[in-house]
Amino acid sequence: MLWVFLILAAGQNGKSIELEPLLAKGYQLILLVPAMNEEGIIEQTMRLFFRETANLPNVKMVIIDDASSDDTALLVKNFSKKAGGRIQLLQRQLPQAQTGKGNALNWAYQQVILDIRDRDHLICGVLDADAYMAEESYQKVIQYFAQDEKLDLLQTRVGMLETRNWLQIMQDIEFTVINDWIQNTRNRLGNAAASGNGQFIRVSSVTAQQPWGNALLEDFEFSTRFLMEGKKTLYAGDAVVYQEAIDQLRPFIKQRARWTQGGLDCLFGYWSRVLRSPFINLPAKAEMTFYMLIPFVTLFTGIANLAVFVFTLSNFDDYWQLLAVIVGINLPFDAYIIVQYQRASHTRLFGLLVLTVITFAIYNYLLYPAIVIAFFKKISGRTNWVKTTHGIKIKIGRKVP
Repeated sequence: MLWVFLILAAGQNGKSIELEPLLAKGYQLILLVPAMNEEGIIEQTMRLFFRETANLPNVKMVIIDDASSDDTALLVKNFSKKAGGRIQLLQRQLPQAQTGKGNALNWAYQQVILDIRDRDHLICGVLDADAYMAEESYQKVIQYFAQDEKLDLLQTRVGMLETRNWLQIMQDIEFTVINDWIQNTRNRLGNAAASGNGQFIRVSSVTAQQPWGNALLEDFEFSTRFLMEGKKTLYAGDAVVYQEAIDQLRPFIKQRARWTQGGLDCLFGYWSRVLRSPFINLPAKAEMTFYMLIPFVTLFTGIANLAVFVFTLSNFDDYWQLLAVIVGINLPFDAYIIVQYQRASHTRLFGLLVLTVITFAIYNYLLYPAIVIAFFKKISGRTNWVKTTHGIKIKIGRKVP
């Protein structure tokens, strides 16, 4: 409950900037895009990138084909021929390939980034294969670095491309509102974290030739390393990267199980080092500790909540007031989240929004199977990467201008 009050108090009214293109002069942005079997989405990603960067010759996309067994590489080759050098294909081969996203990024980083001399004005970004950013967001990313020469890492806000069913709109609410509040709170504490899709770094700030680790949550691991080195990180809620929302329950749970297991990797690998770090302040250490302990907290509170719910229902005549109190506490908070989401997204799906207010708790309970799976895989030593499937092949409409 204290955590909820903290993000409500400190997480709103995030940072934003006004565009001043002259400030960004001389900067170059290179986007690394890991891709394995992405034929369903990669052409759309390239087409949208090519359109949005038509006036930004200093922005380049490098697609890392991780030994795909489909036509991903062929599609990139064909499209890159008409892209005027703004899209480049790098291909990894087995058995070195398909060893994790972090390894793919490190390999490409060595191939492309390390040969460029002016690293103070070089920004390296990481996008997923389904990512879309508008021209203004690319401009804002560059300007954030141009305005603050001490800035080392920037994370943009994440949103969903399409919200056609209940599960997709819940994911969009989670990222557009709740994650935004959490990251704004971290900005105030000084420990903004990378979120994988839409993370950007100043190359001169990187001291390692292989900056990414291979935890299943390599983004949080990456920014944690930066923070322990005294680097400055920042979250920009006014620059947005959009991605596909998962539209089915089973792949959603698989994705969240991977994220949870990655969080456990970071807990066991970095928690003690975070606590000892002289560069991370005490409030930031407390927030990072809570974040890494969320799988444990969620597991125990979930069991407790379920036990209370079952007990209340089985003794409804005696304890219906308790159920009414619980609902009375949660509904106003859920409604407030939905109101903030509607203001941020300008969605007109009002009927679906009303449904989300009533069913918010169900979405939270979907995370419990993922947590159980993550603990099982962690204990059994299974670290294989369950990749999210992209390529729903729908028209980009609601969010893309």
